Amino acid sequence: MTQNSKLTGASAFAKRVGKLIPKLAQGKEDILLIGEQGSGRKTIAFEIHVERGRKKPIVLIDGTTATDAEVRAVLADADATTAETQTGRRMASPVDNGSVVIADLDKMAPHNQAVLVAFMKEGRRKHTGLKIMVTVSDQLVRLAQSGAIGIDMLAFLEKFEAVEIPPLRDRIEDISSLVTSLTKALCTTLGKPMKEIDQNTIHILSQGQWPGNVKQLAGVIGKAVMISHGDVLELPNEFLDERQHLTDAVENIHGAKVFVLDQSLDIIEKLLIQRALKQFLYNQSKTAQVLGLSEANFRYRLKKFGLPSIRQKV
Repeated sequence: MTQNSKLTGASAFAKRVGKLIPKLAQGKEDILLIGEQGSGRKTIAFEIHVERGRKKPIVLIDGTTATDAEVRAVLADADATTAETQTGRRMASPVDNGSVVIADLDKMAPHNQAVLVAFMKEGRRKHTGLKIMVTVSDQLVRLAQSGAIGIDMLAFLEKFEAVEIPPLRDRIEDISSLVTSLTKALCTTLGKPMKEIDQNTIHILSQGQWPGNVKQLAGVIGKAVMISHGDVLELPNEFLDERQHLTDAVENIHGAKVFVLDQSLDIIEKLLIQRALKQFLYNQSKTAQVLGLSEANFRYRLKKFGLPSIRQKV
């Protein structure tokens, strides 16, 4: 999620973290955010920074991608307002009452972790009211046992206020709100009108396991916004399967769950036509015959669903 996004939803976790953020922002403790990559750890860190009410820069160091020069420039030369690295990137340095976020600390090289330890011991004393927020992917004990963090680092992190962030698959109730929030943000960024999101789309997205968590969901929504030319949000074709749609529709009926019948039928019909076109090498006459449609009716459906004719295929 972008820095302008918020971790939203109806799950017990989303409600709890919504109340927790103001307390974490007001507290003096540094913060440890534990969760899988893409689960919203940096989003929560940014919300805490904003909640502090200080118009100061938030300094972000990504443990996965930050170079040695960038880590040293930001943490070992903390007197500068900005640090220019050998990569040409200008990165904000810590300031009084500001925030420093170290993302994916467990992916950071040991010698760069040593720079951070030194900063937490001495460097931060140059700045009053500085809050440090660290994200990791697992419990500290396991990270220490695997060698992902050292003993000195462990001693510091154990004093942090810890917040565990469950993966998206364990808070499916949040998907509806997240999809709406992501769609709105992306439509605004791209200068598009807000897309309508129907119940079937939410149901389909709620069936996924989302190993990449909110970050993966954001990628799917981003592609959906790009390909949706009408008023309704359309999911990417590779994300859909007509057999799964039919199964979902039947399960909805048995479970007395609300879904949009016409929308489900349109999706299934579109996917079946796409499959038939591919099977018969975009021969419209043969495809129409197999589907029991007149050629005129078949061409109408191609236009209705925005599907390519043989002339448009290449």
